[in-house]
Parts: sequence; C-alpha cells; structure tokens
Amino acid sequence: MLRSRKKVMLTFLILTAISIVVYLNAEGMTSEQFIWLALFLGFSSGYWATFVTIASEQFGTNLRATVTTTVPNFVRGSLVLATLSFTALKGSMGIINSAMVVGFVSIAIALVALYQLKETFGKDLDYVEIS
Repeated sequence: MLRSRKKVMLTFLILTAISIVVYLNAEGMTSEQFIWLALFLGFSSGYWATFVTIASEQFGTNLRATVTTTVPNFVRGSLVLATLSFTALKGSMGIINSAMVVGFVSIAIALVALYQLKETFGKDLDYVEIS
C-alpha cells in the first residue's frame, strides 16, 4: 500500500517509540488496559519480517541466504550492549529513565540505519554479488 519498505519500517519505529513512552509511563492500569498495551507493544515491534526482508534484499542472490540468517544474529548480539548500558544507567537514573534512554538510543540507531538503506520495493532482485 505504501509502496516503500522504508516507509513501513519508519512507521513501525515510530509506533515502537510511542509504545515505549506509554509503557514506561503507565500507572494504575487495569489488567484489561495492560493487555491492550501489551498488544500494542507486540504489534509495534512486530516488523521483524520486513526487517529481515530489507536486509536480504540489499545483497545479490548468492549472499541473500547468508545475510538473512546473519542479520538477526547481529541484532540478538546487540542485546548485550543494551543490557550493559541499562545496567550502567540504572544506578544513577533509575529503572524507568534508564529504560527510556536505552530504548530511544536504540531507536535513534535504527533510524540512522534506515535512512542509509537503499529502497528495495520494486527493485529487480535477480543479480549476483561480484567479489
């Protein structure tokens, strides 16, 4: 519908930022409200398939499978840095503020990376990387 994978990713990153703010500032919620918030959190961060698709489409057919399996592992590996950052900030900023900082730094990094990506919607993907 948007005819752009980058626009879809941007939309989901914005929704993720909103969900982080709402979740970390939620007080006095009923269990039903929390369930709806959890649904919103899950939906807003559920762009994984599009993320992997964009990553794989940046490369030729000879490298596509390798990229598709490697990129998610880099993301999982970055959790170590996020956890260390959260732990380091938690003592001085508190749990909520340190989670907010780590979340927004992560989103900022994602936005910079998204800005630098080539649009792959409608691109002919039948090519081989020459090394």
